[in-house]
Amino acid sequence: MRFSLSLPTIRHPERADPYEETFALARLAEEEGFDTATIGHHHFLPGNQSDPLTFMAAVAARTTTLRVGTGIFQLPIHNPVRVAEQVATIDQISGGRISLGVGSGWWPLEYQVHGSNFRERGARMEEALEILRRVWTETDVAFEGRFWSFPELTVHPRPVQVPRPPLWVAGVVDAAVDRAARLGDAWLCGPVQSLGRAKRCLSVYRDSCQRIGREPEWILRRFAWIGTDRRKIEEEILPRYIEGLLVHWRESAEDDVEKALFERLDRGEKITPQEIAGDRLLWGTPEDVIAQIERYRSETGCHHVHAAFGAGMPAHEDEYSTLGRFEEQAEMIRLFGREVIPHFRDGR
Repeated sequence: MRFSLSLPTIRHPERADPYEETFALARLAEEEGFDTATIGHHHFLPGNQSDPLTFMAAVAARTTTLRVGTGIFQLPIHNPVRVAEQVATIDQISGGRISLGVGSGWWPLEYQVHGSNFRERGARMEEALEILRRVWTETDVAFEGRFWSFPELTVHPRPVQVPRPPLWVAGVVDAAVDRAARLGDAWLCGPVQSLGRAKRCLSVYRDSCQRIGREPEWILRRFAWIGTDRRKIEEEILPRYIEGLLVHWRESAEDDVEKALFERLDRGEKITPQEIAGDRLLWGTPEDVIAQIERYRSETGCHHVHAAFGAGMPAHEDEYSTLGRFEEQAEMIRLFGREVIPHFRDGR
């Protein structure tokens, strides 16, 4: 199995290198055997990266084997030819170590400010993915589309990876999942969705892959918290973490299962953090997390798990949107790398 993780944005503006702790976590993840480190993308939200491609170029320059990526980059908002140039540049800097994870986001303001249209996000995504695939693999490309048109051109620099950098496509509605099969190299699942919802989406994805004659490739994303003291996690950390996650999930909930959860909460129903976390998070001791991953693998066949340690929280006053500061993040990366990843090596 492969394991990836999200990098938190830890910023100290008073330091000469404001992001030195995030870069240190990336190097640690590389040492501990993680496959890929990703970072998210939002404009106008504190604690989020408005320019994740520039940031991951810096991560790539500070690592040697760790793959870098986005999880997710809001592709329909931006000009795909410019994105193609940026990603190809990072591919050169990293020696062929970037994957571009893309999605549509949930906030219309981001579209409005950048001259895009939130209601057209699906069609824009389709067209943008087509453009990326073509300009990375072909030269002298002309394109005439609904949203973007350009005369014959060749994007430089050319990507290192052949045939091109991998495209990971997120989405939980059927049309988006089908799009991942047709235009992506892998489907990004979660991290908000319950296991039941993920399995329904996975069925759509596999059917679409079978229809077009390709092998399904997908990444299971989960919010996560790992430690050695299960009682402390269950009694002190999990309730605080779930409370923060629900603020974000309420803003971005897309499917009926998640909306039903909020309807239950709004009716005053008491739902424990453990119930909510049960099939949405990786949490607890290394033994707990291993058992949870084994369950996911047994029920879905997943072989690439992406952990977002303490991620998904609303931003604090200091612009930090992750539960767990540098020392806690580093300890979770070490613990996962030394206790969880080795369990799944050698074909286990």
